[in-house]
Amino acid sequence: MAVVEIVRELWQRKVLVGVVFLVALFAAILSAYRFSPVPPSLEKRALSVAAASSQILVDSTDSTLVTGAEAGELDALATRAKIYGQYLSSLAAREEIAKLVGIPPEAISTSGPFSPATGQQEYASQPSGERADELLQEGAGNRLVFTAQEGVPILTVSAQAETTERAVALAAASFTTLKNYVDNLRTSGKPVVRQGVTVRQLGAPEGGTLGGSNNLILMVLAFLLVFGLGCAAILVLPTFVARWRALNKLDRPKPAATAIKPVEDPDPFDPRLASDEPDEPLAPHATTPLR
Repeated sequence: MAVVEIVRELWQRKVLVGVVFLVALFAAILSAYRFSPVPPSLEKRALSVAAASSQILVDSTDSTLVTGAEAGELDALATRAKIYGQYLSSLAAREEIAKLVGIPPEAISTSGPFSPATGQQEYASQPSGERADELLQEGAGNRLVFTAQEGVPILTVSAQAETTERAVALAAASFTTLKNYVDNLRTSGKPVVRQGVTVRQLGAPEGGTLGGSNNLILMVLAFLLVFGLGCAAILVLPTFVARWRALNKLDRPKPAATAIKPVEDPDPFDPRLASDEPDEPLAPHATTPLR
């Protein structure tokens, strides 16, 4: 019964429902397109971002993946992973990465493990799609973020660029730059640690585009939200206004009632009433009243 009453009340106000429908349709269009008044045109909003990610293992020369790790060795390698990540965020590494990719160093923004926005307490592998959400909010065109977790000798590289190919190239160039840096340290005659350290890439960088097919879903959600709120307002506002007016009438002060004076019975012995008594009748042609 409630549904029937709601539909009936909306049908009685179908003009307002039509206006709400047009407003909801306009809001749905604006959620996916940008309107330009001069000249009148619609431009599709850019809701996608290209991102890529890769992981770099900071390992000993005799790989711990095969021979195992001694007590404290993983912690030492994990500490060096953070240091290597911070190196990749430096100007020297950024220039080397830009040279390998073929873009100016000024076009790349980098953040290392010790940056406030990238610090994490526990290791958790992030897919490129989830990390792309964070990169999109940071608003850089070509961006690299290097994260290393406590106790795990893995350095995660997250890249954002205008295209997927550029993002994958940035992630790959980051590994190449770090490998060259570690190799130069090894050949300089000063080993990084007693057992020696090397870096290994855990698979090729993976990339893709995020958010490219969300326009239709966003339009439907915007339409349903605006249309639902408009219909609710049509149903609630008349009742609210009527109730408000009724309460205002109750709050108005009532006029004071005038006191009515009770009517008293006349006193038969009141001398003021004697003049109202009729005179005694007189006989015709008589000068004195009859006895």
